Formats: sequence, structure tokens, C-alpha cells
Amino acid sequence: MSAHEPQALPDPKEIAKTYAEVAQRASGLIADHMKRQMKKGVSAPNDDLGIAQAFMDMMAKMLANPYKMAQAQMNLMWDYFSLWQHSSMRMMGMEGAPVAQPKRRQALRRRPMGRAFPVRLHQAVLPDHRPPRA
Repeated sequence: MSAHEPQALPDPKEIAKTYAEVAQRASGLIADHMKRQMKKGVSAPNDDLGIAQAFMDMMAKMLANPYKMAQAQMNLMWDYFSLWQHSSMRMMGMEGAPVAQPKRRQALRRRPMGRAFPVRLHQAVLPDHRPPRA
């Protein structure tokens, strides 16, 4: 196959089936480990807040569409590279357009000590005004 020939994408059903098999095997391994630990007198951890169930629900939703998950991962990587590139350029004294700017409606509040901070944490980390990449 030459470098210019497109590769066929794997079947999403097969990918989902593979992820499900891996999850089942991992669940069995964890259950076996917990049984061995309980025989040694170590009690199972409590999940009073439902954190484990929340993570299981999140993973089920993420794995429902593996292509969308892969696209989000690539966008995140692209954003990290872009941020590092622009930060490095500014450290070397070069000026460039900012990677992201807040919308006008994202007003900054003042703390009693006079420091400004974003209204919501995600505004500081991932501004939501950028168009999605194709």
C-alpha cells in the first residue's frame, strides 16, 4: 500500500464490541482482586457519593461514539500544542494573536483583593467561542 492510498476505517460495531469485551475482562479481574483482598481482611471501599457509578455512566456515553471521542481527543491535543507554541513564542519575545479570547458577555468579577477571575472555571480553561475543527 502506498502512502497516498486512504485506509479503510474500522467498523464501529467491532470497536464497540472490543471495548465491551475489555470492560468485561477488567471487571472480572477487579472482582477477583477484591475477593482476594476480602479474604485477607481488607474491606471493600464504600462509594457513598456514587462516584464510581458516575464514572461508569460517563465512560458508557463516551464509548457509545468512539469516533467522536477520538475527535475530541485530537482537538484537545491540538489545543495543547497550539497553547505551548504560542507560549513559547511569547517567551522568546515574539508577538502573535492570542489563542483564545473571552466573549464580551464573559465579564470578570473582582475579588476583594482586586484580582480578576473568570465567572466560571471552564472559561479560564476552555473558552467556548472557538469554532470546532473539521
